Amino acid sequence: MKRKLVLLLCALFFASAVPAKAADLFLLGFAGYDYEDPDANDPDADGSTYLEVGDGYRAVGVVTSFGATLLPYVDQGTNEYTFHIYDLAVIQHDWDAPNQFVSVLFANNGRIRYFEDSIGGGTAHNYGTNPPNGTAPSTFIDGTNILGGDVDNFALFYDYLGAQGGFSGQMTLDEGTLLTYISPAQRNGWLIGGLAGRPNESVPEGYDNQISGEARIPDATPTRTKSWGAVKSLYR
Repeated sequence: MKRKLVLLLCALFFASAVPAKAADLFLLGFAGYDYEDPDANDPDADGSTYLEVGDGYRAVGVVTSFGATLLPYVDQGTNEYTFHIYDLAVIQHDWDAPNQFVSVLFANNGRIRYFEDSIGGGTAHNYGTNPPNGTAPSTFIDGTNILGGDVDNFALFYDYLGAQGGFSGQMTLDEGTLLTYISPAQRNGWLIGGLAGRPNESVPEGYDNQISGEARIPDATPTRTKSWGAVKSLYR
């Protein structure tokens, strides 16, 4: 079962982590940091206690780019755009101690929201330390909710020997002021996925990984198998 789970996670990640081709429908790109909340084992000594069953997963950060669908309706010169992933609970945790590899599956019905906040008149995002804290997630979610959606089939894996991992899930958009600009036929089928890495000096205390990813609907062309090294090189 563990081998099947790892293969499933790799398949999901490789399908979603490769940057969009011309035929893909790219929604947005994002970057930030993730953390556990609640966390029964804080601090986590290694992968055997990282994201155990019952622990929660959250992430906050900034939207780094927008695709053609949303670009006419956003202004990154006057606004900052942030995101918040939450309500993801671990339902399966597998730790391969000899290979230092952890793979995790989450219950459905997590949430992701994207926000717009004026640079001049709003509150600048602030990660702080040891989240949740006085500024995270609060300064990431105090703007206008421009998009939000249900997150299902979310999975995460981390290779402690390689000091890098990945995540992937499916998003169905169902709220936000910009939802009207996305046709009903294109509000589901979005893949959210990317890379998660540690250790890293830029990761604030109390966060786990520096993450970078995107949301897109892939084209119908079968995904070509890519090596782990090839996928990592796409994000350098």
